[in-house]
Amino acid sequence: MADERLKEKIAELEEELRQARVRETELGDLLEKKLNEIYVHYHVSRTVGSLLDLQEMLMQVIAVIGKTLPFERMSVYLLDEKRERLELVFYNGVDLVHAVSLLPGEGTPGRIVETGEHVHIHDLSVFYETFNDFIHHPGEVKRDGSYIGIALKVHKTTIGVIGMDSPRKYGLTVDDMDFMAILSHQLAAGMEMSILFDKIRLLSQRDGLTGLYNHRMFKEKLFQEMSRRGRNNKPLSLMMIDIDHFKLLNDNFGHQAGDAVLRELAAIITSQTRGNTIDICCRYGGEEFSVVMPELDLAQAMKVGERLRKTVEAASFRVKETNGETRLTVSLGVACIANAEETGFDEFIKQADDALYLSKRNGRNRTSCLPR
Repeated sequence: MADERLKEKIAELEEELRQARVRETELGDLLEKKLNEIYVHYHVSRTVGSLLDLQEMLMQVIAVIGKTLPFERMSVYLLDEKRERLELVFYNGVDLVHAVSLLPGEGTPGRIVETGEHVHIHDLSVFYETFNDFIHHPGEVKRDGSYIGIALKVHKTTIGVIGMDSPRKYGLTVDDMDFMAILSHQLAAGMEMSILFDKIRLLSQRDGLTGLYNHRMFKEKLFQEMSRRGRNNKPLSLMMIDIDHFKLLNDNFGHQAGDAVLRELAAIITSQTRGNTIDICCRYGGEEFSVVMPELDLAQAMKVGERLRKTVEAASFRVKETNGETRLTVSLGVACIANAEETGFDEFIKQADDALYLSKRNGRNRTSCLPR
């Protein structure tokens, strides 16, 4: 009888010991998780406070979060300035070859932004069967796993969403969602700061009226291209453009009409050059513009200039003050550095300027280059 009681006592003690070890393991895991969360909070705080480039900031932040949460893919959407569309600004592990833009309410990211509420999906296979929807982008390959989507808010206003999924059902838990919800305030604040920094940077680089690069950026970009040409020995052309008799237009119709003409002309210059890709279109000052054209020789640059001149000559520019339209012409000057030529920075600009004034002396509305 005593032996039986002793055996029962030993079994009870063994069970208590086993449970204690289980609790110890659970507490150890919980402590490790909390330490990892503190580590993430600390490093995310440092990252968003020290980096202003959005892509670099998100790259480092996501790498840190990945040490704590077992996600495999993630995406970050932000509302555009007009709050009309969601733009995919960052993703990791997602197979994409094109830009993605969503309407608020479209797909899981759109619904999260529309409602401002976080989402946890413990079983994606059930989600796809029930909603026939997407978690990262339209047309994505459906797969098993779990997902959390977090509304990014600044001052209680939703500015975007960060979504992540794991290939395991219940791989991402409600606790993980709560952790990301707390972290999202730091993330959203850092992202908004990056966006504001980009706006300020663009304002410092762009002419406020036309949207083209300003005079300071013209000099900076030209210097960069001349340095690059010095390494690759490819041609570099510079075109200067001046509106003919612009003062008369201002005198006759007023400065608001003149501003409107400058904006329209800037759009034509961009469209008739490679202004959306390679060429660097600038407002040089007043009614004068410049275009830096990498890898175009003199003959090619002259053709671009003539095409631009003819387009401007054929265009009708709206004048709101008279409810009518007006015509105008431009004079252009082109200079080029090619082959083994060595031309200084100021000399290159002077060559294009002199070619421009040659056009003006010869009757305006023409494209000129200096005799070689």
